[in-house]
Amino acid sequence: MKKILSILSILLAPFALSAQTVEISPYGGYVFPATWNASNGSVYFRGNGQYGGMISIGFSRVMDLDLIYNRVDTKGDVTMIDYTNRVVPLSINYFQVGATKNFRINKFVSPFIAGNVGGVLFSPKSSDYYYWFFSVGVNGGAKIYFAKYFGIRLQAQLYFPVQGAGFVFYAGSGGPGGSVTLYSTLVQFGFTGGLIFRLGKVY
Repeated sequence: MKKILSILSILLAPFALSAQTVEISPYGGYVFPATWNASNGSVYFRGNGQYGGMISIGFSRVMDLDLIYNRVDTKGDVTMIDYTNRVVPLSINYFQVGATKNFRINKFVSPFIAGNVGGVLFSPKSSDYYYWFFSVGVNGGAKIYFAKYFGIRLQAQLYFPVQGAGFVFYAGSGGPGGSVTLYSTLVQFGFTGGLIFRLGKVY
């Protein structure tokens, strides 16, 4: 993980240097229960609190580059075919990179929508094993500023750990084409709220 963070820091350094403003946002909230289905059983993730933080690097009045960490400490009720059911305490950790589109109404209120991609780490607390999956996220909400360099961020979010992917290529009388599909039976929906600390130029 340290190597990944180091590589990201090197790649994003030029963007950070050219940024107009930077927002640092620690946050907390709640994620609702959800079930992840598989061919040999399912896991029911209980609802619980979530927390994390993000760094938003702004390049204009309307666009930000986001670095996100989100963590949920919960329990999974595991149901498997021909296996004794059990409860597994675990943490779910999202490491995402994305972009935010801001719709600034005035200098105090800015609704937004955003999307991100990255990886999610499922780490059982009673085991040395852990599991990585590709993940996709979307969120939307509003930023409310009470002062030039201080505000709050309120949002709803969806995270999708990707279970599988497929690629189709075809050729016919209309020419060649292709498509890529991703699928997941787990959708984690929740709400968060947090502070905003702004650095640099403020629009």
